Amino acid sequence: MTLAAGSGAMMSANACACGGVVSGDSSARVNSETAVLGWDGRRETVLMRLGMRFAGADAALIVPTPTPATVSAGNSDSFAELSRMTAPERVTEYDWFGSGSLGGDASGAAPGSGPDVLGRVQLGPLEATTLRGGDLTGIREWLDANGYQLRPEVSATLEPYLREGWSFVAMRLTSAEPLSGALDPVRLTFDSDRLVYPMRMSAAATTPQSVHLYIFGDHRVARIDPDTDSHTVTTEFASPVDEPSEPTLKALAAGDNYLTELSVYITDPAAITSDFLFGPAAEDVPVRDRVVSKEYVEILGLPAGYVLIVAGLSVIGVIASAGLRRRSAK
Repeated sequence: MTLAAGSGAMMSANACACGGVVSGDSSARVNSETAVLGWDGRRETVLMRLGMRFAGADAALIVPTPTPATVSAGNSDSFAELSRMTAPERVTEYDWFGSGSLGGDASGAAPGSGPDVLGRVQLGPLEATTLRGGDLTGIREWLDANGYQLRPEVSATLEPYLREGWSFVAMRLTSAEPLSGALDPVRLTFDSDRLVYPMRMSAAATTPQSVHLYIFGDHRVARIDPDTDSHTVTTEFASPVDEPSEPTLKALAAGDNYLTELSVYITDPAAITSDFLFGPAAEDVPVRDRVVSKEYVEILGLPAGYVLIVAGLSVIGVIASAGLRRRSAK
């Protein structure tokens, strides 16, 4: 996927996790990309939230999907619940001897043919259009005619998806108001024979990229695509969880109760050759951060462990002395 601007002004390019920002506003940035994935073996749901800073003309987002997607509004409460689910485990350790720190430790269309427009919805400041078919020339012409202006190197990344028969969701900001912070989440639902997160368009980015993913499944999941070993992939959380209470997240999880949280960092986006693909991890080894706080046990202001040891030794000494006196008396 990639971001662009619908401005006819001289455009500059900036990186984002999903491609490149192209805008007449040189300060435009995508600060974060977070997505939640769920797949029932036939149909996939992606709940996506972008954090943006944008002060100029329209911005646009192009998302490839294996089949035409249904686009709807998500709920930011989904991400608040995910934060609660994956919060560090808090553990209290009792220190009887006064050691350690006092603080806590954190651990095939005809040439030139345009796409079919399958649907268009307005989601707050975002207009989303689902496109299917066409060739690269036709897609470029449609995007240009509808206010989406992509750099040539960005639009060229559409070609592999078109050859494979993928569809696209074109989303653009229709408000000219300055934007800073997270956009409301967008939910994409589409048929797919595998769990996938589209990333090949990110090859057009010119700076390192990062993406934050939550994946619901029957088991812990791992990246299995060819690019995995060339990226820094960190499992932040992996564990069975309770059924979500937030309705959007509950529907996405669809009864799957194992949640995996991954952070991905890509130092060389130009080397991207594959979308992210996922499969079962070798083992369901749980991963969770722990925050350890120490509680010091004291008696009369002294470490309780030492006080009890001294007291115990004193009692033993008294008993031993009494025994010796009895033997002497005999």
